[in-house]
Amino acid sequence: MHAVKQFFSFAAAFAFGVNALSFTLPAGAQEALLLEEIVVTARKREENLQDIPLSVSVFSEEELTAGAYVDLEDIALSTPGMQFNTELAGIRPGRLHANIRFRGVEGSEYASLQTASLFVDGVFALQSAQSLALLDLERVEIIKGPQSATFGRNSFAGAINYVTRTPSLEEFQGSMQADFGEYEQLEVSASAEGPIGRNVALRGGFRIYNKGEMYTASDGGALGKQRSNTVFATLFARLSENFSLKARAYYQEDDDGPEAIAYLIGRFNDTCTGTTRPGLDDDGNSTTLMPVRFLCGTIPGRGSSGAPSVDLNTSLFPVRFAQQGNPNYLLDNLIGREHCTPDGSRCLTGAPSIEELGLKRQMRRFSLVGEYGFANGMTLTGTLSYNNNKAANMRDFDASPVESWWVLNPQTGEDKGLDLRLESAQDGRIRWAAGANLYDQEFLTATGGIVVTACGFGAFIPGFPCPRPVTLPLGLDGGDYVEVWSAYGSFSFDVTDQLTVDIEGRYQSDKRSDGVNDFTPTFDDFLPRLSISYRLLENVNLYVTGSRGALPGVINSNLLLCSEASYTSPFTDPRTGMPSTASTCDQYRQALGDQFSNVTPAQYLDAYEAGIKSTWMDGRLLVNVAIYTQKWKDAPFGTRVTIFPDSDSDGIPDPNPVIRPIQVPGSSKYSGVELETAFLLSENWTANFSWSYNDNEFTEFRTFSPAAPPVLGTRNIKGHRSSRFPEWSGSASTTYSDDLNANWSWYVRGDLTYMGEAVAGETNLALLDSYVLVNGRVGFETEDLRIELYARNLSDEDAWRSGTEFTDFTLTPDPFFCFCNNGVILLPQDRRTFGVRVAYEF
Repeated sequence: MHAVKQFFSFAAAFAFGVNALSFTLPAGAQEALLLEEIVVTARKREENLQDIPLSVSVFSEEELTAGAYVDLEDIALSTPGMQFNTELAGIRPGRLHANIRFRGVEGSEYASLQTASLFVDGVFALQSAQSLALLDLERVEIIKGPQSATFGRNSFAGAINYVTRTPSLEEFQGSMQADFGEYEQLEVSASAEGPIGRNVALRGGFRIYNKGEMYTASDGGALGKQRSNTVFATLFARLSENFSLKARAYYQEDDDGPEAIAYLIGRFNDTCTGTTRPGLDDDGNSTTLMPVRFLCGTIPGRGSSGAPSVDLNTSLFPVRFAQQGNPNYLLDNLIGREHCTPDGSRCLTGAPSIEELGLKRQMRRFSLVGEYGFANGMTLTGTLSYNNNKAANMRDFDASPVESWWVLNPQTGEDKGLDLRLESAQDGRIRWAAGANLYDQEFLTATGGIVVTACGFGAFIPGFPCPRPVTLPLGLDGGDYVEVWSAYGSFSFDVTDQLTVDIEGRYQSDKRSDGVNDFTPTFDDFLPRLSISYRLLENVNLYVTGSRGALPGVINSNLLLCSEASYTSPFTDPRTGMPSTASTCDQYRQALGDQFSNVTPAQYLDAYEAGIKSTWMDGRLLVNVAIYTQKWKDAPFGTRVTIFPDSDSDGIPDPNPVIRPIQVPGSSKYSGVELETAFLLSENWTANFSWSYNDNEFTEFRTFSPAAPPVLGTRNIKGHRSSRFPEWSGSASTTYSDDLNANWSWYVRGDLTYMGEAVAGETNLALLDSYVLVNGRVGFETEDLRIELYARNLSDEDAWRSGTEFTDFTLTPDPFFCFCNNGVILLPQDRRTFGVRVAYEF
């Protein structure tokens, strides 16, 4: 209730400020240039941002430069309703996986379950969002809400579209830029373009990016170092007045060291034991929960009393291994090792070689776009695409300086796409488009990886000594093999000069496999979007829209592998306490009831949005507001079933039961308000402001984390918030510029980001504190040269920028491990950094 009052108080103050501003702007400002009209392709056709009935945030090439954005995380901080942490996807730190989140929808780092995705010129970018350079871009479009009707698979809750530049056929031009900052911060890029023949132009460039050590581990290793090298080339040919081709190639290598993270060990920071809170038991009944061995409340910020240090193991030669007489164990068992299934029948090959803790990755992207314009105004567009992504990640699995666990995670991905689209002329009262799309993907990762534990199986026995390390190669369980074909279309009708109706839809047939079994389910869906917009005034556009996103269900490999053969001797059923000879399949059925299924149902996100897009004071003030509500149906969550297996297939159950993970469907809901404004206060002074309020909760969900139930006292998290996504967030920026003399001008810019308090995990016990980031820059420029001094995180904010619950794998104070303790992986803010940026255009 406090949040609602806070929002309406803010809204009232903002409305008063707008009205006051319209009367107090000086006369000179009334004659200033209007805000530039923004053209977007969020629906794969060129439209004015203020006319499109969707919530879209746009960053032009000029804004990307002015804001000194380095990556997608910088963009997310300035986008209401979006969250993206470049170095933390799900529970895995580093730049290996991507997890883009819109409006609180809880995503996954795996390609099969991504709820939002990155596209480049409308082409899906598989596992690239973490480090794909903001290079060679005309603009970035952030499109919120389900975009499946337009972009298809994995735009379930939203999409990001990088629109690249097209080389000029008229003149030769180029640019060079260098950024030097503290902590070995370095970014050097250059590009050039121009005609190379009659009606043929070429654009090419490169980028070198380096982020140095901001934190040092207790063993002396550098934390947080990142390096990316990028090259690209674009060839554009206008073969006739009506026909053009654009071919683009992109290559990038990433080379990162160990992550800069901290790990809060819950049992050593316990403020939960002795407290109570209302909740639900596993059966959904109201109860009083008594959480234990965890932190309840706000996690202390970096440097504060009780805060964990930014620290983890960086050496391949742990002290504990030397004491055990195995100093080279990690070197011998992780370096250069291919990941195979335990029986050796299938191996993950092709991942880069890695010889130290960190990340190695290679990305290759190719696209070809052909466009033909007919005399009647219709346009035919065809797109071919190919992406290849290979990576290897070796890291300290327990994410702490305790010498406990290490893991090697390789992954390879390859996808191909074909899209053909025919659209009508866009200047009539009736506009339409129709197309077809084919997409093929092979993505394989070892989610468990090759694991090394310092104490072997003795780690699971209380009081047992720590004799020697053991290697545990887990299965190749992260496969996502996809074949999708779809047909889509859109129809827009200007019923009157004020009223427009848009109908969009995509029929999609999505066939997938996990690569482990022969089971290949197909999900056939129709994905609609209906929008109605009404131009109340020439400068005020109202709209409502309803849409649906879809994702495939999750394959339950354990159910596919179960046996229907009854046992010849009984076991004691853990559910009834009675003797039973039920087969493994029947044991699953008894535990799961009507949720027994080889694959969970297809997931749907039904979303409704209403908004207003307006400009005021002759275009000097832009105000856009969106209100939304969404419900996620059949969202998969993990449950665990205890069964008696038959390991040797002799018809006699094993003497001890085992616990197997199974995915079952749940649900959640989301609602909120987003505000974006842009001010042209005078010819010299501009300002931007955004604000977001998000309310969300799980309406039917169980946590899959093995540590959460013993800590929280239940697996049922109905009513809990989605982790890491704040209720309130916002950003503001302002730029003032003026002339120094006839040749030089100067400018000053300030950026402020507010991120509200958020829960650190599904238990909703530990909280991430709110924080404010302040960036500033001052520069001087001529027609072709710009010199800029900047400061990032000017106040040296020490609140954690993100965090997520993760099972406590640390073997301390004695070598004993169980899935009963919980902790939090934490990302520190980048330290305050001063630097200089120089750019030259020719």
